[in-house]
Parts: sequence; C-alpha cells; structure tokens
Amino acid sequence: MTPNITLIVEPGRAALRGGATGLSAINTIRSVTSVNLDTLRPDPCVEGYTTPGGYSSKAVKPIALRMVMELATMIRSEFPGRSLSGLGGIESGEDAAQFILLGSDTVQVCTGVMKFGYECVKPMCDQLLAFMDKHKFETLADFRGKSLDYFTTHADLVARQTARKAAQKAAAATKTVKSDGEWTGDEFVKQSDALSRG
Repeated sequence: MTPNITLIVEPGRAALRGGATGLSAINTIRSVTSVNLDTLRPDPCVEGYTTPGGYSSKAVKPIALRMVMELATMIRSEFPGRSLSGLGGIESGEDAAQFILLGSDTVQVCTGVMKFGYECVKPMCDQLLAFMDKHKFETLADFRGKSLDYFTTHADLVARQTARKAAQKAAAATKTVKSDGEWTGDEFVKQSDALSRG
C-alpha cells in the first residue's frame, strides 16, 4: 500500500475485498529532498535534472507506524486472518517489535540493509529476541497487535485527562486543612501548598 495517499485504509480494504490475502505498508514516501542554493537545481541531480523519488529510512518510521496501525485495526475488525507486512524505517530489532506490536505479521528491511549491509540482520534478530525475553513473550503471536488497544480518539483523550484532573482536585480537597487542629509538622509544607492552590 502506497503511503502517498490521504487514507491508506481505503485502498487496503479494496485490495482485501478483491481477494488479496495480505497487505504490505508503507515502503517510501514520494518526495523532493532539497534544492541546491548555489546551482538552484534540485537534489539529487543527474545531468542537471532530477525527479521526485522515494524518501525512506528512519525519517519515515513514524508515518509507517501510523499507517500500519490503521491497516491492522481495519484487518482485525473486517478481515481477520489476513496478513500485514510492515516496512518503513526498520533498522533494529526494537523497530521491528514496534511494527509487530501495532499488528504486523512480518516486517521488511531494505534501506537498513543498504546502509549497514546484510550483517545488520543478526543483531536485529538478537534485539528482537531480547525484547521478547524481557516481556516473557514466547512467540510473535504473543505480542502481535498488543498495542492496538491503546489507540483512541482526541475527544476521548481530552475526556480522560479531564476526569483525571477532577479526581486529583477532589482528592486534594479532602486533604486541605479546614481547622487549626489539623496542621501537622511533617505535612505542613504540603498542607500549606494545597491550601494556597485552593
């Protein structure tokens, strides 16, 4: 699935409805990297010219994670059993773990291998295994999609924060000194601070 689109879920859903057994996302983002301020020509330059190309590596990982999360959520609710392969900025076992936590069945690495060579794969595997060992995960299935349940809406985040602040304020109100006999030496600073904050 190309990331060069507003809603990646729409073509993903269409592909699965059309019979695809799985999706992969996101690969590279179409971009122009820069313009040389001396020559006034865009970079990279070939015989004085360029064309928009694919932007990859660590810079695209946050975008890839978001789109993988969106596709995985859609697959989970509408197409259970279909697979998702995540890619875009994976250079370590920890990166791979993040994609799997967001619903990837597999991960792919291209730019990382181009940057560091094929020998980067062994350390990536070791890092992923270390993550799994830390959390006592035996298989990828033990944590695949585990972080999807922690996504919600902006409105829900505001409501949760408002409720927490109200609970803190109510708890502080019960600790506010109401009479001279309630002052204690050990808690004097906290009590006076709470009283001044109202």
